Amino acid sequence: MKLLYAGSVKNLYEDADPAQVWFDYTDDYSVFDWGKMPDTIPGKGLALARLGEFFFRELERPERWQALGLAERPDVAPYLPLRHHFLERQGTRLKMLRVDVPRLPTRSVGGAVVYDYAYALKPRQLIPLEVIFRFGVPKGSSLLARKDWYPLDIREGAEFAAPLIEFSTKLESKDRNMMYQEAALILKGRADLLAQLHDQTRAVALFLQGLFAQRGLKLWDGKLEWAYLDGGLCLVDSIGPDELRLSRGSAVMSKQFLRDFYLGSPWEQAVARAKALAKARGTSDWKSIVRGELHQEPQPLPPAYLAAAQALYEDIVALLVEGRDSARFAAALARL
Repeated sequence: MKLLYAGSVKNLYEDADPAQVWFDYTDDYSVFDWGKMPDTIPGKGLALARLGEFFFRELERPERWQALGLAERPDVAPYLPLRHHFLERQGTRLKMLRVDVPRLPTRSVGGAVVYDYAYALKPRQLIPLEVIFRFGVPKGSSLLARKDWYPLDIREGAEFAAPLIEFSTKLESKDRNMMYQEAALILKGRADLLAQLHDQTRAVALFLQGLFAQRGLKLWDGKLEWAYLDGGLCLVDSIGPDELRLSRGSAVMSKQFLRDFYLGSPWEQAVARAKALAKARGTSDWKSIVRGELHQEPQPLPPAYLAAAQALYEDIVALLVEGRDSARFAAALARL
């Protein structure tokens, strides 16, 4: 199959049917928007593919929504059955319904990089927004930097009675959170579409919260991607621990574990400085500044951390897909 796009953790391949594509999940990982890191996590690609299939299959089951007490809720029922683009899995690959990705040219305005959102909303197209749901404020949450945005008790460890829904950019070089007004503008002023994005994301968030609770996992936050498909919304991309923040007891079972390892390192500090320099210079190429000017590269994970990362993905597959208990990640954390 022809490679269409090589990403930091998954690659896209064409299918014999031009209306379909294959997502191939690799063992690579990425933190701080860097892209492919210097080592790999054995088995991660297969774990993500299995979890992606699992979540799509669960979301399409009416009896699962019923069992979680959601099917009759007036804020959920109008969006069922939920539409998604998953078709089938083969090993580390998921076959998906293909959606078009809008092109966003950039220009420099007053020394700042500005993305041109003058795209047309087509019948089968990715919406250039990430929709984030938050049930609370775990350690490291970016919500702490925006605590003045909302009339909520936003402090580390706080939990919300209902999921808070936020919007951020999807196709810019660095994710950027925004108020609802800007999100509506990116949707061509379609306030109705913004409301659907908000409400359907909330419905999926409540579903996932209930599903994880049944497995003894606490869901703190996550992000979803949607496409505009034939006049309605369709859940796209995939769902897994790279898009979610989970905990089990005191163990944080998410990619935050990997971020925490690099926090404060010379490379992470260089990344933060390079992003600030790139913004001041009106360029999006901050990685060249990290390498060329600040002379930093990320270091591989030590063997003990790599073993813990592998155990993290294996445990989540065991708990969700295989329906069996596993505590290898907690044991690996205790050895660090």
